[in-house]
Amino acid sequence: MHNPKIYLGMKRLPLAQTAPMEKTARTKIIASEKLRRALACALLFFLFSFLGWCWEKLYFFVVYQMNADRGFLTLPFCTVYGFALILIRLTLGLPRLDEKYPKSLLHFLGYCVAASLIATFVELSTGLFFEQVFGVRLWTYQDFAHSYQDYICLSVSVAWGAMIGIFMAGVWAPLEKRFAALPAPVLTWGSGLLTLAITLDFFLSAFL
Repeated sequence: MHNPKIYLGMKRLPLAQTAPMEKTARTKIIASEKLRRALACALLFFLFSFLGWCWEKLYFFVVYQMNADRGFLTLPFCTVYGFALILIRLTLGLPRLDEKYPKSLLHFLGYCVAASLIATFVELSTGLFFEQVFGVRLWTYQDFAHSYQDYICLSVSVAWGAMIGIFMAGVWAPLEKRFAALPAPVLTWGSGLLTLAITLDFFLSAFL
């Protein structure tokens, strides 16, 4: 037999009151998921800026037998890679692979073309910015055909588009999901400290 004292003073809320509460809870969950995704993307920015730096070091060592100091920063980051991927992630999202053929192929090819244009824009604007503001030329395509001001060229832009499309679907997407599942303090402190470090590095490299 139920004890009536247990239910003393308890009232069931009407549906008109519970619905806004449920909506608020869902909104908070969605906001938390978006924040986690944003912090995960921030960590991926630093990861692929570092891997871009590694690639440039390896390329110059293998092709030119040089231990070249790549990038503008003192820290091992080539942020042009990170900025290009972040801008592509924000504007294009991730490639959609759940559509039927041939729609999926057409969508992927369109994604690659758009990614190529964005990456080329970032490459050109970054190169011109550092040359005009700081008098530093970070790279050149002077020996490549169909180049523009030696900062971009057609063959490299096409290659970037194809590689980025495959990369965003096969590497970025699963890593973003895994990073978003990390504990909140790791996401917050990790992205915050790396942002502070790279910001200080930029100003020290630029003005000292």
